[in-house]
Amino acid sequence: MFVFKKKKCTEETIGFIKKKRWNGDLWFLTVEYSVDGKTYIVKEQLTYHITKKHKIGSIPVGVHASSTIENIEVGASIRVRYNPNKPKQSYLPENNGYHIS
Repeated sequence: MFVFKKKKCTEETIGFIKKKRWNGDLWFLTVEYSVDGKTYIVKEQLTYHITKKHKIGSIPVGVHASSTIENIEVGASIRVRYNPNKPKQSYLPENNGYHIS
């Protein structure tokens, strides 16, 4: 989600991971959450924190990374921030690392 839209997401609720999908390179999460009795879905590519960089001399050749979200199992609870005027606009605040492919 674009930064200018994230600023509008001032409310928070708890959602549940409904689905996780591996496309061969990346994980994608589908999270279901409710606002005022209506159910919404947010889908995001999982992001990572770099824990270690590997180099040969000064040339980077790889990294070790860990997920920014501790538990990505289906059914796990997760925080969701949403726009109170348009609850469909939402994002996962814990998913705030780097996209690695």
